[in-house]
Amino acid sequence: MRSRLAFCVLGVWSLLASGTAQAQPSPGTIAPSRIYAPAPYDASYNWPAWGVPAYDNYADGPFVGEPQYGAGPDGLVTERISGDNGFDYEDTPVDRFLTAAAKSMWLRTEYLQWDFDGPGNQLLGSAVAGVVDPSKPFQVTIAGQPGTAQVPTTAALRFRNAQGFRGTVGLNTNAGSLEANYFTFSHARSGQFLDVPPAPVLAPQLQVQYATSTLLNGLPSNNLFLYDSSFQISQTSLLSGAEANWVAKSPYEQGLVVRPMAGFRFINLNEQLAQRGTFFQQGLLVPPLVSEIDSDARNRIYAPQLGLRFEIVTRWATLGFEPKVAFGINNFDAMVRTERLRSPGDPVVETTQSGSHFAPIGDFSWYGKLNLRENLSLFGSYQITVAGGISRPSNNIFYNDNGSGNPAAIVVDAGFQQMVWQGITVGAELRFR
Repeated sequence: MRSRLAFCVLGVWSLLASGTAQAQPSPGTIAPSRIYAPAPYDASYNWPAWGVPAYDNYADGPFVGEPQYGAGPDGLVTERISGDNGFDYEDTPVDRFLTAAAKSMWLRTEYLQWDFDGPGNQLLGSAVAGVVDPSKPFQVTIAGQPGTAQVPTTAALRFRNAQGFRGTVGLNTNAGSLEANYFTFSHARSGQFLDVPPAPVLAPQLQVQYATSTLLNGLPSNNLFLYDSSFQISQTSLLSGAEANWVAKSPYEQGLVVRPMAGFRFINLNEQLAQRGTFFQQGLLVPPLVSEIDSDARNRIYAPQLGLRFEIVTRWATLGFEPKVAFGINNFDAMVRTERLRSPGDPVVETTQSGSHFAPIGDFSWYGKLNLRENLSLFGSYQITVAGGISRPSNNIFYNDNGSGNPAAIVVDAGFQQMVWQGITVGAELRFR
């Protein structure tokens, strides 16, 4: 009987000891179950792939058995957020479109070295009555004495080796490619200084003086404004523009490839011409009289265009020829300014003219590409552009005089002519793939 009672007491004591060990485990006992905080985002529910355990006793270290899930001791539920896939749109149609467009783009940069057409042999004055060619020395009467005069021309003005830059961006599509470029040049300058040598003592009539010849009241005359010290002429030319073309896709990718194109181009040409004639009156006029005649011309051509692109394409190189024809409108502005034409007291006379004029353009380019890598090529070309309907400053001056009692009548009268730009380009083409 006593043994049964002792057995029951021992059993009760064992149960109480077991409950005490669950609350505060002694060394060597089994740790209780853990509770884990992350919400079941991943279907596998496996930690440590994404879950973070919430321990009831952090000193015990991580639990190595099958985890349990739910709210942690602080009542927070965690969730894994997926990373961004690019362009801040994740995997949306917009994201896929922008990614495809970026991979289909290419960029070309070119250094340009071109020659600009000069104004030609333009007489800087009007015709002279009784003189066949006033650009050559002819006999005149100066202060009642025989003398020699010559009207200068623009024949010496040439614009060589103008430096420029062109950048082109392209986008290839399944239907063709869209290409756009912008180009600009530094100022091209040209000038001429003509010094009048002293008159020979024994034959002063042999001294050649430079002159600005004018009409008189709009009629041919022998009216001359002489410069017995020097005459200087200078001109600047600044060219820039842009172009955009749609080039159709060809069914062939190698061999002879022919693709039509259509687009639009813009040309901006600004030119300034300055004439400075100095009259010293054989050293008797102090300070000397410096007469100024300035002429500016601005051309802005807007032209739709059509063309063809012929290419011989191989894996390592491409040779091409690209003719284009454009028919545009030139919105021009012209100005002529005259100061101190006859005396220091002559007022400044400035006249302007604006309008529109038909401007056809022909553009021809021969080029080659050497493929260094799949996405990088060297590029070189020779290009010539011929444009009509261009207003140039030397062609916009109407040389006239209405008499000493009236203001100077050298005014603007816009004229138009053909102009040519041509030269070589070298650069590199980068394709984003």
